[in-house]
Amino acid sequence: MVKQCITTECVCDLPEDLLEKLNVDIIYFHIYTESGCFKDTDEINAQNILEYMENGGTISKSEAPGANEYKRFFQKKLEDYDEVIHIAISSGISNSVNNSSLAIARMGAQGMKIHVFDSKHLSSGMGFMVIKAAKMSREGCSTKEILDELEHMKSLVSTSFMVKNADYLFRNGKINKHVRNLCNAFSFHPILYMKDGVLTLKGLEIGNYQRASRRYVKKQLRHRKRIQKNCLFITHANCPIRKIQQIEKTVQDCCKFQEIIVNSASATVSSNCGPEAFGVLFVLKKGGNII
Repeated sequence: MVKQCITTECVCDLPEDLLEKLNVDIIYFHIYTESGCFKDTDEINAQNILEYMENGGTISKSEAPGANEYKRFFQKKLEDYDEVIHIAISSGISNSVNNSSLAIARMGAQGMKIHVFDSKHLSSGMGFMVIKAAKMSREGCSTKEILDELEHMKSLVSTSFMVKNADYLFRNGKINKHVRNLCNAFSFHPILYMKDGVLTLKGLEIGNYQRASRRYVKKQLRHRKRIQKNCLFITHANCPIRKIQQIEKTVQDCCKFQEIIVNSASATVSSNCGPEAFGVLFVLKKGGNII
């Protein structure tokens, strides 16, 4: 029987204790600032990077690991496993898939044992796929069975975020200056959604951020009958506890989930969305696409 392992990247935004429980190892993205280069989630977190940016920091750039880093990472895993299934952030927003594929090409025959899966999602959206793959691996499913299930799962994961401050999106090239100015002038809060592997502007909520947040949650969960109720993630960029509690209450008023996992977004995700951005992420039932 093939001994396989599941790996992913720190931008999956899964709690550390859950990753340990699932026996999933991660490779770290890099955050570059005026002060140097830091490993995301290991040496720098959402709170660190947002405080830095709010206090005059001008450089905040995130990058996927290089091909040689992936090569070393995969070779280390092959010391204990026959095959590796690596679940990567969407190729539409990162060089992760490209760099890990380059690593495989440099590994010769060893590279045949590595399977890079382009999740077409980010944050806890790809995290759902990591959880699924790890559970299937534990149950003895083959690599093909796992990859086939993940491929089907892509269209069922709902990954979206609401952003409080449009300046961060403009700074990172996610929206143009005209949209940024409109958001600031009229208290518009952008809604971002992963579609076909790309983070797109889905809509805008207007006015007081607390009330706008409730509207965003209610709209995301309005088709409750089509949503799997076992788990929902509230993934946030340094939101205050009171705000998290408000979001949780709104979620439960809309849809009763067996488990709600609240987790901080990685520095990579947070530096692109800005403080108090948050998302409600979940999985639809098969045949339940609502987009």
